[in-house]
Amino acid sequence: MRKLQRSATIIVLALLSVGAMRAHAEEVYFYQGESGFSASFFLIGGQYSLYVYAKRPVRGFSAPEARSCIFGGNFARVSPAPNAMSLGSGITISTIVPHKIGPTSLTMSAGLYRLYIPPLTTCEWKFVLNSTNQNAAGVAGLQMFKIGNGRAELSSTASLRDQVEFYAQYRTANDAQVPVSGTLQIINGGQVVQTFPLQVTRNQSSGATVLYHDVHWEQSDTKYLGKNVARFVVKIGSQEFTSTGEFTLTP
Repeated sequence: MRKLQRSATIIVLALLSVGAMRAHAEEVYFYQGESGFSASFFLIGGQYSLYVYAKRPVRGFSAPEARSCIFGGNFARVSPAPNAMSLGSGITISTIVPHKIGPTSLTMSAGLYRLYIPPLTTCEWKFVLNSTNQNAAGVAGLQMFKIGNGRAELSSTASLRDQVEFYAQYRTANDAQVPVSGTLQIINGGQVVQTFPLQVTRNQSSGATVLYHDVHWEQSDTKYLGKNVARFVVKIGSQEFTSTGEFTLTP
């Protein structure tokens, strides 16, 4: 396996820098659309601010959505203990007054979360969740994305033909400006078989601070077929954190 020579920027969009980075850092999850959508992501846990906004889309006068649209959504912790909150259930917006939630303060436990906007949604909507400056430093759960055909697909499996990106958000304590660096370890059979330097950057679209590394598998990696573990070992200031995720490599 080797690092991709040209970074796949689908996940982190425009990259501002690579290598060690000194900056204040917060978790930010920003999504928007005009139809159904779903996304899964890890939260470090702590204090957050949630903002949801939905309105009629800007369309031609003859478009029915421009006169009345429907919005609904659900934001839920999937694991370790399921817990859900409604963002709206079949709300009809037929005036210039939008549907809004927040900004509101929330205390949220660490875990895997899912945002779900049903397919019948026709409103223009935004979802913004960001950690506040009241939190300790930390690294979110590691995720793997398969990259290809202009898309990034969250997956727990990858073939030798796939290009993948290992990815996790991080934050600094109380948004302090401290140096951040780390490594990606690929673990097979309980042994570290490859180590790569992590790239540290900021997502220009959301403002999130992220750790990532892009990998292209080679035919010689057939010896790693089956279950593997990806591990980020990250230093935030003087503190060290780890984040792991299992994945399966197929022919």
